[in-house]
Amino acid sequence: MALTEERRAALQAQLDQARAAEFKLETGGMRASVSYDGEQVTYSAANRASLRSFIRRLEAQLGLRRSARARSRGVTF
Repeated sequence: MALTEERRAALQAQLDQARAAEFKLETGGMRASVSYDGEQVTYSAANRASLRSFIRRLEAQLGLRRSARARSRGVTF
């Protein structure tokens, strides 16, 4: 299903905001908030994985990745 320009712009804005929140947490911020669909979610370092999952879902919806699942990492010795 193709995204409308309005939906694509809204998803991109959400992704930009989520990435900024992730950056804030990565650089020592204690809390970062993201607003979408009329709701606001506040993330902290303790639930950073949830924020990363949200970012992956947005990237998948925008076609920037094939899946919203995190890729497994192979171990090489």
